[in-house]
Amino acid sequence: MLSKGQQAKYLLDYRFGRIKQGLEIGCDLDDFIVFKQRQLNIILGHDNVGKSYWIFWYFLCVALRHNKKFCLWAGENQYGQIMRDLIQMYKGKSFLELEEQEIINCSAYLEQYFDFIDNSRQYTPQELLKEFEKSDADAFLIDPYTGLTRQYGYEGNYEFLNMARQFVNESGKTIYISTHPTSESGRQGNLFPKGHMWEGHLRPPMAAYVEGGKSFLNRCDDFITIHRLVKHDTMKFVTLVSIDKIKDRDTGGEQTMLDQYVFCDFNWGKGFEIYGKDPLSELR
Repeated sequence: MLSKGQQAKYLLDYRFGRIKQGLEIGCDLDDFIVFKQRQLNIILGHDNVGKSYWIFWYFLCVALRHNKKFCLWAGENQYGQIMRDLIQMYKGKSFLELEEQEIINCSAYLEQYFDFIDNSRQYTPQELLKEFEKSDADAFLIDPYTGLTRQYGYEGNYEFLNMARQFVNESGKTIYISTHPTSESGRQGNLFPKGHMWEGHLRPPMAAYVEGGKSFLNRCDDFITIHRLVKHDTMKFVTLVSIDKIKDRDTGGEQTMLDQYVFCDFNWGKGFEIYGKDPLSELR
């Protein structure tokens, strides 16, 4: 049991505006998402919308601006390809334009900020959390949750989420979990309606459509949805980000409103631009 008076510091910090804010990356996205320690965050998106790519970009921005380290388990991506994309974003020019020494130097530099967990084998949630414990990273990625060897169903999901929550509470570190929506969210009834400027294109999945049920929405701190209109002539180059939950608004962040998105322009793969602002430009 906690001793009496332990909460006095928080109460006084809150009263006098001393609550530590989350970490920004230097663009309009900061109005909605900031990086915080000791969090369990969910990132939802359909297949092939560039969800992982956006995540790696966001991690790179946080890593370079705030000297944070990330540990990645990416079950569906080759780590050489991830590093290639990170280098291209960091340099702000096509990877094929880089000289050999530039590639070697950039790889060595960025490896300071990223650990990669072997994805040639499958892990149970318990085994993956044990791997996380071996890293000195500030935050961790499970991408995707469906790639783990796990129990299926409501009880299995809650068991995993409770373990992940215990990990972040005890370690003070953050876990991001990338996952997919149910098949229902990709059907005809989830298209933008007639008369909408994106009529006929697939809408972003609602948070309640997360595969495994609302336990993910219930147990997480922040819930982020990533989407892209992959068959639209021009919008296929824009990643739409919506924020469905921010548990602690006192430390920064805000939900986006219905049908409101942060537009992240692909920028030819050289690091997303948010309304013309490239957060990496001043960090290169």
